[in-house]
Amino acid sequence: MREIEVKARIVSKQPILQAIADAGGVVSEPVTHHDRVYGVKGVAGASENHEPWLRVRTETKGDKIVHYFTLKKSITNQLDSIEHETEVADDIEAEHIIAQLGFVPYSDLTKTRQKAKMGEIEICVDHLEELGDFVEAEKLTADDTDYAAVVEELWQLLESIGVSRADEVTDGYDVLLNKHRGLDT
Repeated sequence: MREIEVKARIVSKQPILQAIADAGGVVSEPVTHHDRVYGVKGVAGASENHEPWLRVRTETKGDKIVHYFTLKKSITNQLDSIEHETEVADDIEAEHIIAQLGFVPYSDLTKTRQKAKMGEIEICVDHLEELGDFVEAEKLTADDTDYAAVVEELWQLLESIGVSRADEVTDGYDVLLNKHRGLDT
């Protein structure tokens, strides 16, 4: 499966959440994601990196905690990836497996996310403590999908709820956070 997304920095998430609701989207309750991302040793996180990345995500919804193991591999850039994900029973064991495979920690971040589905597009409104508020529009597609056509479709939806292309962000949260912390260029 291929996940294509576009992302923008927003000043405040409340107007976007309201615009989604006004457009008929049902916004979820907030969910917390604690993401630990692992990369190939010695490989930077820039867009030209097409090596696989592994992630262990702990998702907390109220009292319920679920762990996911994800593999992502960029196609054209960080926001266009082949993605495979499965639930795992033990996040610590998943991290031990990742270490034995030779992957090294790249980033550790926590975000609060609210989602809405609008047709085949999922909109995610995120808050990251060190970075602020963002909105993503993403679509799961076939591996051979026309990237540019999907990106245009995603931007049309975001623009319809008041998001400007001028605020586009092309890095993943892990790369943004490492750049913010001065750990990655």
